Amino acid sequence: MTRTAEELLRCRSPHPDPALRLFCLPWAGSGSLGYASWQLPADLAAEVWTVQLPGREDRAGQPPLRRIPDMVEALRTAATPLLDRPFAFFGHSMGALLAFELARLLRRTGGPAPAQLFLSGMRSPDLAPWRPPASTLDEEALLRRLDEMAGPSVSALRDRELLLWLAPVIRADFEACEAYWYEPQPPLDVPVSLLAAVDDVEVRVDEVADWWRHSTATSPVRIFEGGHLYLLDHRDRVLEQVAAELALATAA
Repeated sequence: MTRTAEELLRCRSPHPDPALRLFCLPWAGSGSLGYASWQLPADLAAEVWTVQLPGREDRAGQPPLRRIPDMVEALRTAATPLLDRPFAFFGHSMGALLAFELARLLRRTGGPAPAQLFLSGMRSPDLAPWRPPASTLDEEALLRRLDEMAGPSVSALRDRELLLWLAPVIRADFEACEAYWYEPQPPLDVPVSLLAAVDDVEVRVDEVADWWRHSTATSPVRIFEGGHLYLLDHRDRVLEQVAAELALATAA
């Protein structure tokens, strides 16, 4: 891997001969540490790869990317050498857009298709958002919005000073999502698993369900308790579902 690829992609569970690679794509403001504790069962022989976009954690001094296509192109360039065996994408919120558009970019450029897409906490990309933009909110309004998004999650970040320190990259990611423009293309010929939370103030369950239009094989929405960051509280249950579906996808 090049140094740029090593900066962007981090392997959380190296395997000498992986049968599968799972790439976990971040939600707004998050980085590689968002999935730091993710592990898959040993019998899958899987590597878990996380993404460290510029502007966060150990890349905090670098300017963040502000457009989804720029993030997706950087991911394609970095990940391509690792797509030599079955792979899957898991994306939450902004990460779901990244996973979807990365799969479409790979198709357009003649690359391999993922064995599975896991799309969590994001409305179907052809639906207009009904929540007001967040990237331009003032300091106090942004903090309130982040608290609303966290909802009942006990694992969500609540530290005011830390959130204010993270605000520039959070705003940049919000801007990227708000500027995103869906371009119609044929549905992906990739199995898609959908995940949502009942108390999510940003995205309704029915909006997540509408992803069915963008794949030839979409599973019903798996619904969890909690707000927009439900996966922080329900990591083990989410991983159980991911592992079970990856086992089926790679056995086919």
